[in-house]
Amino acid sequence: MRSTRTVPGRGGVPANRPLLAPAWRRRAAAAAAAAMAVLVAACSGSSGSSSASATSSGNGKPSGKVGDVLTVGFPAAPPSLDPAKAHGHSGIFFYELAYEPLIVLDSDGHYEPGLATSWNYAGADNKTFVLNLRSGVKFSDGSPLTAQGVADYFSYLQRAAGQNAALFAGATITATAPLQVTIKTAKPNPDLAYDMTQDVMAGEVISPAALKLPASLGTQTFGAGPYELSAAQSTSGSVYTYVPNPNYYDKAALHYKKVVVKIIQNPQSTLQAMETGQIDITLGDSTTLAAAKKVGFADSAATITNNVTGVTLADRSGTTAKALADPRVRQALNYATDRTAIVNALFPGDTPTSEMATPGTSGYDPSLVNAYPYDVSKAKALLAQAGYAHGFTLELITTDANSQNLLAQALAQQWQQAGVTVKIDDVANGNAYVAQALSGKFPAFTNNTTILPLATLGTSLFLPNAAYNPYHYTDPALESLYAQDVVASGAAKAALDKKIVVYLVQQAWFVPVVAQGLPVYVSPTVTGATITPPTSYPVLYDLKPAA
Repeated sequence: MRSTRTVPGRGGVPANRPLLAPAWRRRAAAAAAAAMAVLVAACSGSSGSSSASATSSGNGKPSGKVGDVLTVGFPAAPPSLDPAKAHGHSGIFFYELAYEPLIVLDSDGHYEPGLATSWNYAGADNKTFVLNLRSGVKFSDGSPLTAQGVADYFSYLQRAAGQNAALFAGATITATAPLQVTIKTAKPNPDLAYDMTQDVMAGEVISPAALKLPASLGTQTFGAGPYELSAAQSTSGSVYTYVPNPNYYDKAALHYKKVVVKIIQNPQSTLQAMETGQIDITLGDSTTLAAAKKVGFADSAATITNNVTGVTLADRSGTTAKALADPRVRQALNYATDRTAIVNALFPGDTPTSEMATPGTSGYDPSLVNAYPYDVSKAKALLAQAGYAHGFTLELITTDANSQNLLAQALAQQWQQAGVTVKIDDVANGNAYVAQALSGKFPAFTNNTTILPLATLGTSLFLPNAAYNPYHYTDPALESLYAQDVVASGAAKAALDKKIVVYLVQQAWFVPVVAQGLPVYVSPTVTGATITPPTSYPVLYDLKPAA
């Protein structure tokens, strides 16, 4: 944490509501990730020299220098710079630079003050959440932080149709004091503190003045974070340059005079940029990992471990792919998947899995890892029982990030052995891929899912209004389990978490293939990128010029 910040324990969150998700480590080391799109975060200080002034480091110790430039590599430009319209956690190194979260999540899963200094649930139903705001904060445009401004921001977020709108569907958010905001949700949500962090991005508050000009939010930044976008030094879709926010309340936390985000879509080009000193840190790729290790960029201590890559069988109602409406067909696709062969070929060192959970996350059950052993005969039998003895044709959309397109090709070959013909639509551009995958036109899509607490994961992945449930499929049994889960605590909640994961596995809503540790490539010119579980992504605030 920063030396200027006082941390009141867990910010008023009861100890019986532990955070089981990966942490975005603001001052100590790591950031959150992604629901679904695979994000490459990269930073560069190779061209940045230091000044003589000293500053506070993420752990409160002096770093000894302030770098000139930190350059970040990223696989795709965000479709908008408006954090309320974010999809797929494309905000890493975009929104977090300019927008301070209401609550910060540290590497140990503990909450720290951000724009809010304390918070708590009122009552026992997990539906009323109170935030007390930091005084004296100004946004980059000079607007003051007020409770009414925060309430107005949430009202805008509800209308913006981003990935977090579902979290607050039917909620009322009001200013109950000049610096106090009360959120009343329509349904229980035990993870509201987590949702306010940079991990989910719901708490990335926008200036009240900017909310009156919403068209400007897509191309400019109006946050209370450490940096602001310099439009004069940026080229949309290619290079985004951030300079210090003159109104930021904790200037000692800034370790660079400028942060530049460069868009580099191709993994090989990303590694080349590392080798030539154009960038200093990036989320790696299985296709470049061996080469990165040879030149000393791949650090096993900086590995993201809470991701599951596979396929979402989205059309569970059979709207565009009638066969997927039968759970036996979905189970058949799981049995027809040789996970071990795919992992050995494409994701060496990672773990084959049949469940949408990873060790340490909500609902993880080691007995489910091999719930669907490779068995083509069983896959054929299930298809025959469902009326598809001669197979069927399935459309699958994929993207190049994290070798998802190669995964799709491997699955197409394996599923063909069971009689299923896969037509692959490979969309290289990550933003275009997400838009099409969530359009409801493709019955199945590959995905890399960051495993979050189940209350939050439900609103993004499997509930009827979840963004990654584009056909809005409804399952009363699953919704009943979820309704019990969000008001439970302790052992009862842990048991319900597992029941939800078991149900998703049994109903085969997904074809999980690999539980991944995504490598982070770091230049020796930068320090502070170490990831300690349960953290996930390195955080720019912790990156400093190496001594």
